[in-house]
Amino acid sequence: MGAFTGRDVLVEFAIADENVLPAGLAYKRLGMMRGKSMKTSWDTADTTADQSPQFTKTALVTFKSMEFSGDGVSYTDALYNQSEFKVNTISPGIATANQPKAWLRMTDPDGGKYEGPFIVTEWSDERPHADAATWSISATSNGAVVFTPA
Repeated sequence: MGAFTGRDVLVEFAIADENVLPAGLAYKRLGMMRGKSMKTSWDTADTTADQSPQFTKTALVTFKSMEFSGDGVSYTDALYNQSEFKVNTISPGIATANQPKAWLRMTDPDGGKYEGPFIVTEWSDERPHADAATWSISATSNGAVVFTPA
């Protein structure tokens, strides 16, 4: 398939806690997005000791965390599902035990995708005087996030 642009990447969400089975989720598109980013980070434990090869540090990974961030242009149309996602972030309900939880799925044009449960850690609305109103989000993994290649 080759190169692609970020605008061709699909971001979807489902309001649910981390214990549900992903196959049963009803995902909705989070529309009118511009930037979309998924970051994987591993914590490490230092395993360096007096017999480490050539005095070189060694390590083991311990825990993985995933971070999603994105932004878009604010639209009031229900079609883009921005209000539903925003309400769940600002005033989460009983479906997620009053926590700002959601499953996120980010799919590339070739079919490769990230999918997993997240806690939305930040929602930001920007309302400049003479420019488009925008929003941005940040979310941190809250369970197993899986990447499935195409």
